[in-house]
Amino acid sequence: MPETHEHAAGDSVPELKQRIQELEDLLQACRLRLPNASEEAVRELAESEERFALAVRGTNDGIWDWDLKTDVVYYAPRFKQLLGYTDDEMKNLFSEFESRLHEEDRERILAALKAHVDQQAPYDAEYRLKCKDGVYRWFRARGSALRDATGHPYRMAGSITDITEQKASIRALAASEERFALAVRGTNDGIWDWDIRSGAVFFSPRWKSMVGYEEEEIDNNFSTFEKRLHPDDHDRVMATLNEYLNNQSPHYSVEFRFQHKDGSWRWILARGRALRDADGKPYRMAGSHTDVTERKHDEEELHQARHAAEAANSAKSVFLANMSHEIRTPMNGIIGMSELLLGTSLDSSQREYLEMLKQSADSLLELLNDILDFSKIEAGKVELDSHEFDLNTIVTETVQAMGVRAFQKRLVLLHHISPEIPARLIGDDGRLRQILINLVGNAIKFTHKGGVTIEVNVESETADLIMLHFKISDTGIGIAGNMHERIFEAFTQAEASTTRRYGGTGLGLAICRDLVDLMHGRIWVESQPDVGSTFHFTTAFGRTSGISIKPMSPRPEPSVTVPAAMKVLVVEDGHVNQLVSSRMLQKRGHLVTLASNGQEALDFFKSEPFDIILMDVQMPGMNGLEATAAIRVIEQDTGRHVPIVAMTANAMKGDRELCLAAGMDDYLAKPLRSAEVFQTIEKFSHSPQHSEGAQLSPTLLESVPPPQPPAGVAFDATAFRESAGDDKLMRKLIAIFPEDTQKYLRKAEKALATDKARPLYEAAHSLKGMLGIYAAPKALRLASELCEYAHAGDLKGAQFMFEQLKKECTLVGEALTSYDPVI
Repeated sequence: MPETHEHAAGDSVPELKQRIQELEDLLQACRLRLPNASEEAVRELAESEERFALAVRGTNDGIWDWDLKTDVVYYAPRFKQLLGYTDDEMKNLFSEFESRLHEEDRERILAALKAHVDQQAPYDAEYRLKCKDGVYRWFRARGSALRDATGHPYRMAGSITDITEQKASIRALAASEERFALAVRGTNDGIWDWDIRSGAVFFSPRWKSMVGYEEEEIDNNFSTFEKRLHPDDHDRVMATLNEYLNNQSPHYSVEFRFQHKDGSWRWILARGRALRDADGKPYRMAGSHTDVTERKHDEEELHQARHAAEAANSAKSVFLANMSHEIRTPMNGIIGMSELLLGTSLDSSQREYLEMLKQSADSLLELLNDILDFSKIEAGKVELDSHEFDLNTIVTETVQAMGVRAFQKRLVLLHHISPEIPARLIGDDGRLRQILINLVGNAIKFTHKGGVTIEVNVESETADLIMLHFKISDTGIGIAGNMHERIFEAFTQAEASTTRRYGGTGLGLAICRDLVDLMHGRIWVESQPDVGSTFHFTTAFGRTSGISIKPMSPRPEPSVTVPAAMKVLVVEDGHVNQLVSSRMLQKRGHLVTLASNGQEALDFFKSEPFDIILMDVQMPGMNGLEATAAIRVIEQDTGRHVPIVAMTANAMKGDRELCLAAGMDDYLAKPLRSAEVFQTIEKFSHSPQHSEGAQLSPTLLESVPPPQPPAGVAFDATAFRESAGDDKLMRKLIAIFPEDTQKYLRKAEKALATDKARPLYEAAHSLKGMLGIYAAPKALRLASELCEYAHAGDLKGAQFMFEQLKKECTLVGEALTSYDPVI
């Protein structure tokens, strides 16, 4: 039997067949009458044939007419076009049709035709025909046989319709439905399909089984869903659903408790999507239910465990904080009394024992501070104290604080700050200092030869923020690769033997990690055993606004009086000269404030009063002359006048006049000598004070020349001791000599490489001022000559002088390293 299918071309096809049959019968009758027909009959026949042709063309189908006796088939032009042929390319034979049938369809179609002809079975079949391009296309064929008075068929006619696209759509739909079914079974979800207008809902068998029901045990309507919602969730779920249906929410996704057949409550995640009409009104909504009960139970257990852990951690932090404070109080007493005793007359054994006691107490206090910091961070009680600060000062002070330890181990301690970084930033400088001291201290601790370098560069920046990248590199023992992350955990060190050999609690890096996190940065390490380590960290800081410099005002004449104690602002960018001048003045009884450049000096001047200002002339950024001019402009409005005394390593003709023209009141040449400094500044005080040393001229163009060291000696120890004033300062100056000289020598070398005379002069001038403190006359002379070459623009001569100066600085450094101040 032939296959039967629904009509793809609609209900008009049977009517068309009937009409075609009527036209065929009429045509045949006319032909029989044709010899005796009138003109009217001929016209009627022509009109009938025209109507037939129009009907055929209107169906867009391919018409065929098969003479069963001769096997000749009339294929309409449209029939041939459907297969890709022109009218003359396809013969009107049944074999043309049969040969193009797909081999899988041929037997079935021939049998269907035979059943129709022999048994009058309906002929409505689908098959594939091979087209001219070799591609098979799907067709639906329908036809009917004409029979004579005895019922014997003699002719059969019909049509074919191209249904290739319909077949493809059906296959695609079937595949889609199959994928959907697989997806549903794979997710183990329950599917629902809600007819919003009628309230009927299709619940899939899986949906019903999720809540314990068989297929026939539950009604397919919306109330089945609504009445099983938990009372505490009902209103929330319905509100979420209505918001989605009313276009107030783009998605429908909600979790709720749903009642199981056994009375228990299951947690369900519902998701769905609505279909809407042309007006945007929803008429159908389908979606899924996922059982998330186990996930909800896991989340609750995790929440309880986290709460218990946080409570335990908080209790631990409170205990550590309380214990640290309790121990800190007696420790402060021990340390304080040790310091007082060290200031008394002691024999060598007593001093040794007392220093060991103080060192042990300091170590214990450092441990307590680490524990307290760590407990505060864990308890979330650490807040950053952001304010304006000078990055160069923080890094420099860190280097100075660590310099003695580095010197004791014969290590080089260097630092470099990118010139792209603003001088002043906004952030917590105290916490930054804590991170640097911890990392630099570790680097020195684990390094036995070579040195440690601090490098600061710009990582990224915006209009308001700048992210800095700090690198602390050493040539120490290194860290194994499997410990690179673990060392930032609390109470963890690179090796089990590290604590016994080097000491420490393993809290330092954990504290650094947490502080860096607070400062919106990150910390990591690159290291190889026996090669060294580089610790990186980034931190974000705010930017500050600059202050413009105004023209100077005329200088009033100073009044010459001497106070008992003066408040002195020392403006000096060199670390060595900062140390020497501040210690010299403090021992005299004066109060000293340090500024590293002209801008800092201007800021201090605006915020607090000073009796006198010692101003270095050559400084990066705002120099001494510019700062003086800005101060004098401010004084025009206040009516005050603060004496400003220039400090410079230059002692050439015209320097004094230049300083006075800028608004300064006097002039001191470096290296500074205490008698000269006291004589100069104390004449500006307001009450008499005893004067120590020789009475010198108020205005000194040249310093009293220091005594020359013996031949072959790089510096004069006696003159150096006189400049420093005490052994403690001498040790500190010796410790920072390598870094400071290398810094200025690098600047000079860079200036020579780029043929820039001005930066070369500035570097040589700074080096000259520093070398005078160390009583190194040959190095000082070479630095002075380098200044002169740079000032004259003779870079060729400056190159030769630079090489000589570089060698001499190395000799001075070696001599200082081997010098023991305690003699």
